[in-house]
Amino acid sequence: MTHARTGALLGVAAALLMTAPTAAAEPTPTTPHTEPVADAVLAIENGSLELDAESEPLAVPAATERVSLTWNTTAIEPGTVFGDTVKLRTSVADASTPAALDAAAHDEPVVVPVASSGTVEVDAPPPGEHLLRVEATAHTLDGSPLTITHDYSILVAEEARPAIAAPPQPLLEAPVTAAQAPAQPEPQPRLAAAAQPSPTATGRVTLDHGHVDALAPRLLADGLHIQVKDGTATGTTTWREPADVEFAITAAARTELPAQPVLSFLGEAGKQIFLLPQTQQGDLLWTGWSTEELRPAEVSGPMTWTLTAVDGPGAFGLFTTGSFGAPSVIFNSTDGLPDNHSVALGTHAHANWAFAEPGRYRLTFAVAAPGAGGGTLTDTETYTFVVGDGTTGTNQQQQQQQPGTTDRQAGTPTSLASTGPAAVPATAGLALGLIVTGAAVLVLTRRRPAQEIS
Repeated sequence: MTHARTGALLGVAAALLMTAPTAAAEPTPTTPHTEPVADAVLAIENGSLELDAESEPLAVPAATERVSLTWNTTAIEPGTVFGDTVKLRTSVADASTPAALDAAAHDEPVVVPVASSGTVEVDAPPPGEHLLRVEATAHTLDGSPLTITHDYSILVAEEARPAIAAPPQPLLEAPVTAAQAPAQPEPQPRLAAAAQPSPTATGRVTLDHGHVDALAPRLLADGLHIQVKDGTATGTTTWREPADVEFAITAAARTELPAQPVLSFLGEAGKQIFLLPQTQQGDLLWTGWSTEELRPAEVSGPMTWTLTAVDGPGAFGLFTTGSFGAPSVIFNSTDGLPDNHSVALGTHAHANWAFAEPGRYRLTFAVAAPGAGGGTLTDTETYTFVVGDGTTGTNQQQQQQQPGTTDRQAGTPTSLASTGPAAVPATAGLALGLIVTGAAVLVLTRRRPAQEIS
């Protein structure tokens, strides 16, 4: 790997940020395979971007609305491409006119991280034979573009017509047996159809570590609901109402506030704050947000996420870190609320959740999205964060009663999150953590008021 000069890197970063896409795909935590199995396996070979894919046509069952294409970047090591990310664009055209792919409308590009795997969704085309083009792009560390394109053949099945009842058989004539009935071809799905909404769990829980999308709106039978997408149990997703969840932030989240002017609303440099980091750390909550459950057929534009109120002992802030470690603040509870942030459909993202003081916080969030049939879909929910071990006896008791939680000793700050093999020591401070984590995450910007993402 070559080391580009600082000036060149800054120029590349500025150019890339100006064209940064609005959608991002977060990986499903996986263990790297020796031989990755996916519809699109990406790698860097001899300085070029390569895409290995299946040659057989992909079968899509009838009446499928959304289909998923799996991707795998475990062969691309961190530090190989700029920002440790690859962009994926998709487009679909009729198989009878392959040239139409060149003029087809592309879906919004999706940013996927290296050394990971996941899925990207596309709208299912009508029944028949079609071509799905996947274009992958990345940049070398000195800014040179890398591009690879692959066309998939996909077969969308026709919906079965209703069976016509056979006329009554004469009494003396043997009835038609199952073995004599015409055999129906079994579908061979390669692409996954969108599932029906999962039920909402009941009962109060305390979450103190693992992956959770705290704000994940979805449309249910009675309208738009802000819900918590709880993935803290490995391999299981549980949907919960925010009122049933208490987010516990233990002393393991304590860290020093760096000398960053944009974060001064949290306190003076060197102050101990509580931080849920942007990248995953095993003993802390990895808290994000998602609009992946909202479909273009239901919602016609981006979602506006609003922080309307904060009730707690100190300041609250939500911010991201860019490729060079510079914080970008989304929510700041001290400069006047409400604060608005626009989130595109299909987004799954994470950021740093910072609390200036220990204690109990109640954060009130509202979401609004334009309905596909007109009008505006809205919901408002209040979230409870208990910051610091031993803050309340109630919280301590709940942690002891919840399965899967572990006791922690208060008072000693532990390591910050790291994208490398070893965690960054807390004594290095949040400033180093911002630089390390920034290379592999989505760059977001704070918008107030909310703006449409084109």
